[in-house]
Amino acid sequence: MPRLRIHAKLLMAFTIVLLPVLVLLIASFLSDLRRTQDAIQEAQSMTARSVSVQIAETFDNAIGFGWAVAQDPLMQTMEPRVLDPHLQEMVKHYPLYDSIAVYDVNGDNRGWGDPNQPATPRLRIGDRKYFRQVMETNAPVISEALELKRLEHTGVVACIPIRGPKGRPIGVVNIMIRSDQLAHRFVDANLQPMQTIFLADSNSRLAFHTGASQLTYQQSGTFMHIDAIKKALTDLSPQVARFTSPLAGDEHLGAFAPVPRYPWAVGISTPRDIALAPLFSQLRLQLGAFAGILLLNSLLALWLARSYARPVQQLQAAAQALAHGEREPLVDIHTGDELEELGSTFRRMAAEVARREEEVKGLYKEAEQQALQLAAIIASVPDAIFLSSLDGRVIGTNPAGLRLLGIRGNAELNMSLPEYLQRYDIRHLAGQPMEPEELPIVRALAGETFTGAKMRLRSQDGRQLLLSSNGAPVRDASGQTILGLIVIRDITSLRQQEAAALQASTKRMAQEQRTEHPEPGVGEYPVPRTG
Repeated sequence: MPRLRIHAKLLMAFTIVLLPVLVLLIASFLSDLRRTQDAIQEAQSMTARSVSVQIAETFDNAIGFGWAVAQDPLMQTMEPRVLDPHLQEMVKHYPLYDSIAVYDVNGDNRGWGDPNQPATPRLRIGDRKYFRQVMETNAPVISEALELKRLEHTGVVACIPIRGPKGRPIGVVNIMIRSDQLAHRFVDANLQPMQTIFLADSNSRLAFHTGASQLTYQQSGTFMHIDAIKKALTDLSPQVARFTSPLAGDEHLGAFAPVPRYPWAVGISTPRDIALAPLFSQLRLQLGAFAGILLLNSLLALWLARSYARPVQQLQAAAQALAHGEREPLVDIHTGDELEELGSTFRRMAAEVARREEEVKGLYKEAEQQALQLAAIIASVPDAIFLSSLDGRVIGTNPAGLRLLGIRGNAELNMSLPEYLQRYDIRHLAGQPMEPEELPIVRALAGETFTGAKMRLRSQDGRQLLLSSNGAPVRDASGQTILGLIVIRDITSLRQQEAAALQASTKRMAQEQRTEHPEPGVGEYPVPRTG
């Protein structure tokens, strides 16, 4: 595992100390972000409800104007040559509306009040849903968002019945409002930069959007997937949502409110990054301050690390010098704190280590001399001395032992007991083969102490040797046997000398007996002696 230097540890410590500050900063930002976002959406919800009331009034005004037109006696004629110029003149006095048109009971255009578009070819609206609904209910209807094919725009139609003498509808008056005309009424209602207002029909299709003054019919359908609009239309209650604007492609905070008395919904939205820009600006300022504090702490950590790393490095170098044998490594620390005390302690320790090293060297030299003396004594002993490990293998001997076994060095000692029995034909004094457990070395390892144990051994040159052995276990301080020790003396010559001396003594005694009692010659008889 890689070790961290003191610089990194101090920097990590300062960072850990500042970490709770960063956590609190982030937690505070998230809390402020949630509160700010909720406040923005609540304000937008209030704006949406206010605009929805204005939209309802706009629709009411369009229907009221349409009722006034429908009650004009000229409408009863259904004559295009009468209605066209009359409606075109009327539109000039009502710039809030794009055009005014009159259709008969079959949906055929009978009057065209758009000064910018020709009346022909005449339009037919008999298949339009809002037209059929007016004819069935005999009541005014605000259409859904429609595609104005002649203008290539999106718009809304206020369709009002023209009632005949019996009160039944004989046609309708259409008051056309383009999306840009609707949007223009609410441009000044923005509360924040880039805030937009839009109006959606019962299918969530936009009738206008203040962010797209020339709203095409294709663009008007891009908001149909937003659930908050659908919920505002179905639940008839204000809704807030965070959504991606299909027109701009950025994230928006939105509020939606149903339009009173009409199946429409008003939406207010603001780009999230713009609405929350002050909060993010404050966060950047706070993070900048935190970064400054972190930098200051890093510099402080670096200064402290350098102040304390130098004494530590000096101690490290002194320790390495001491490890390499330098008696008194240089340690000169003056920090006025625990490090200076540590340096003084290290100097005393180095002096004590040097003194102990001299003592150890003296003891080692003395032990070495004693070991040499002991080795010389053992080497000069005429008897063979053998040491055995607990598994019965001979691990050491003196020169007398090497001569006895007829080998050149201790490397040839590593044999098992059966190998020794077979190689040297070890037997009892009477001549019977010796079992492994009867060997002197095995007896010594078993804890037996003995003297004068006799045995026969065949030397490497084939001679039969008579041996006398003494043995004992070698124990450690706790009394456990750690080695086996036997001392073997070659008594072959001694026995031979004893046998020769015995033979000579016997012969001499026989000679003396013959001298004292000579044997009679042949044919002679011994003459008994007389006093």
